[in-house]
Amino acid sequence: MKKIILLFLILISAAEIFPSGGSLYSRHGLGDLYFSYTARRMGLGELGIASLDYDFLNNVNPASWSSLRLTRFETGVLYHGNNISSSSNSTFQTQTIFTGLMFGFPIDRENGISFVTGIVPYSNVSYEVVLDQESVLTDPYKLTFKGEGGISKIFAGLSYRLPFEFSLGAALDYYNGELNYSTMADFSTSNFFSGAMSKKYRHNGIGYSIGLISSNISKLFGIKEVDDIRLGLTYSGKTTLTTDTLSIFTTPVGELTNSSSVVETEIPNRLGIGLSLKLNPQYLIVADYLFQPFTELTINGKKINTLRDFYKASIGLEYRNMDTRAQSLWEQLILRGGLSYEQTQYEINKKGIEQFSIFAGCSMPLGFDSTVDFAFQIGKRGTKENNLLSENFYKFSITLSIGELWFVTTDR
Repeated sequence: MKKIILLFLILISAAEIFPSGGSLYSRHGLGDLYFSYTARRMGLGELGIASLDYDFLNNVNPASWSSLRLTRFETGVLYHGNNISSSSNSTFQTQTIFTGLMFGFPIDRENGISFVTGIVPYSNVSYEVVLDQESVLTDPYKLTFKGEGGISKIFAGLSYRLPFEFSLGAALDYYNGELNYSTMADFSTSNFFSGAMSKKYRHNGIGYSIGLISSNISKLFGIKEVDDIRLGLTYSGKTTLTTDTLSIFTTPVGELTNSSSVVETEIPNRLGIGLSLKLNPQYLIVADYLFQPFTELTINGKKINTLRDFYKASIGLEYRNMDTRAQSLWEQLILRGGLSYEQTQYEINKKGIEQFSIFAGCSMPLGFDSTVDFAFQIGKRGTKENNLLSENFYKFSITLSIGELWFVTTDR
């Protein structure tokens, strides 16, 4: 176990220094959004709104924490490779990201009261484009467009089991992060002076998330063909971020601050509904729908004309061998797969950007109730039409999930 933890510490530290480069589409709005903070969520299509997880932490819906049976700690890394192509050129960029960490423990198992806290990524901006330029007025030069940064979410919340076996959860969310955008003209091969212009947005603000998961509908209606059927609902309210903006010009005589101000950024609410079915104890099927109206995103009261309403639909399947006599590693593996379709929040040149993804994953036991989880996503986004970009990408996620028996009182 100590060797596995040491390996994850090395991976997390490496995530800060690996060369990065993501999607040019992330320059719009708040950047690319994150939904799966763990390999298990990714393997199921990135969601799982109605899934009650007793041996994994589910940040998608805080109501799922009501079934937590042990103290849990989860952390991991994500590798993202992206092949970006236009009608005339193509490039391959990579990025390694620390996917955050979560910690939770049950307070009262009988009433489903659990506490969970953590820090996870909310959005990411990462792109770099270099263009060779020629002009009749100047010598040839290189023009570089670059964006980097992201917004993280720190959360803490509780779950509770309502009458009739309904589960309720709520979390307080704190958003914080910086987005940097720059344009640089490089005249290093001529007598002209190079220059750059950059703009920084520092965001912070408080929001909230609530969730609800129903009781077992199959028992309520006497459905014998399915062991467990549950419906889930999750909602994150509209969040107002305080945004410090700063414009900087870099010249041969140094940096000049052109303007700075404090404005408000309004993140629209997010609504998700989900369905969870256990055909028997071995097979779990989840189907989910997530919606967020990014046409309502505003910065300093102004809407962004390259954004549209976002929605994501996904379906996933999980298989686990419930035979307690299983001894071999292959018999103890938990296997997953999924599909998803996204109408992304991007609409460029009056053309909407769509995304299709396929997922696969597994969990390998490390001991009693601890696993190392793997997930792989391959997808396609965008188009070469209307002078846009097509992206063929893959993501590989590794998560360490540790379960321990803590905070247990004993009778003397």
